[in-house]
Amino acid sequence: PGNTTNNLREVLFLDNQFSGCLPYGIGKLKNLTLFDASTNLITGPIPHSFGCLSKIELLNLANNQLYGEVPESVCKLPNLSNFTLSGNYITQVGPMCRKLINSKRLNVDWNCIRDLPKQRSFEDCGHFFSKDHQCPECSSN
Repeated sequence: PGNTTNNLREVLFLDNQFSGCLPYGIGKLKNLTLFDASTNLITGPIPHSFGCLSKIELLNLANNQLYGEVPESVCKLPNLSNFTLSGNYITQVGPMCRKLINSKRLNVDWNCIRDLPKQRSFEDCGHFFSKDHQCPECSSN
């Protein structure tokens, strides 16, 4: 049981109405090749720890409420061939992520990245960011 996470290769959480933020600990799943948490209610930024998923090939976080900048460390992952972030509220992508977009390995359609095509309207993004979307803190109760 203690080594279960060391052997985990695929995580499929798609279409489950999960909410909250992506746990930082996911980055510790060193052998993960597929992570799909698409079509949920997940909010917050993408944890920088995802940049430690050195074996990841498919990362699908589409159709959630993720926002902020895509960590460059994630876009530098050597085996990442399919990275989908469409249908979120991402606001920034760096140079490495733009290379993935240009090579069709990263889909950021329908986000809030002003200088890219196929993005949400200014009004839609403004409405989303006018509300509080902070990750809930753990309660001591």
